[in-house]
Amino acid sequence: MIYTTKFGVLARRSTWRWGTVTFAAAAVLGVLLAVVLAACGPSGAGRVGAASDGGQASGAAGLGGAPTGGGDSGTAGSGEPQTGGTGDDPDHPDGGSSGDGGDDGEPVPTVQPAAEDCVTYDPANLTIEQSGDAWRMRDGGHAIKLFATKTDAEDGVKVARNWTRLCFIGRDNDRADRHRYIITYFQSPSGLPFGPAPHFDCITYDPAELAVHGPDGDGWGLRAAATPLLFLASAADAERARLVAAGNTRLCLIGHGNGQPDPSRYQLEYWRQ
Repeated sequence: MIYTTKFGVLARRSTWRWGTVTFAAAAVLGVLLAVVLAACGPSGAGRVGAASDGGQASGAAGLGGAPTGGGDSGTAGSGEPQTGGTGDDPDHPDGGSSGDGGDDGEPVPTVQPAAEDCVTYDPANLTIEQSGDAWRMRDGGHAIKLFATKTDAEDGVKVARNWTRLCFIGRDNDRADRHRYIITYFQSPSGLPFGPAPHFDCITYDPAELAVHGPDGDGWGLRAAATPLLFLASAADAERARLVAAGNTRLCLIGHGNGQPDPSRYQLEYWRQ
């Protein structure tokens, strides 16, 4: 059928022209889409992912004081996570016992505590006797502890009668001043009625703040936050002391500040809740 009217011819030409324009526009869009897909291929996606991972890793490193901005190198603030050292921290010998990961991210094994070293005694049979310029606490024929004064020895009996075992930490150390590194504590309540209270000379601490530090000079220190508590001959002894201290809140001393030439020998340590 032939359209001879002016409007009919114009209508057919208009339809042809719009089809041509539509085809050209589709071709241009196809080219643009191909360019975008090429730019977002595997290599482009990898760069985007690396930038995202780098930002997250640097943020985690920033918690430890490193810059939080992303970077391209494997230093602080880059996509490589920062790890702790193994053994370079003087406060944690052999990699430390803090539980922080080493270079491979695995937990560092803790130091095994020294074995318990205890003697059993009869708390109802405790006496004191003078020995030269000092005083001894005895269980029958067995000497248990040496004190500088009679008052200290009497206070020692008042504490010891509440228990049946006296334990030592560091008794096998071979230091020249070995008594400095020997710590005492009690075990196994006796059940005897409480006698007169001794003179309490105690340091109060928070068990949650206990930590072993060292080697520090010639030994290892047990601290509660910034408060020094004890000084031990080995990391194993310090760990044993930490375990004992963790079940208590006060470290008490009898004979502290005595005037003997070897004052540590005449001092008795014990813990209280």
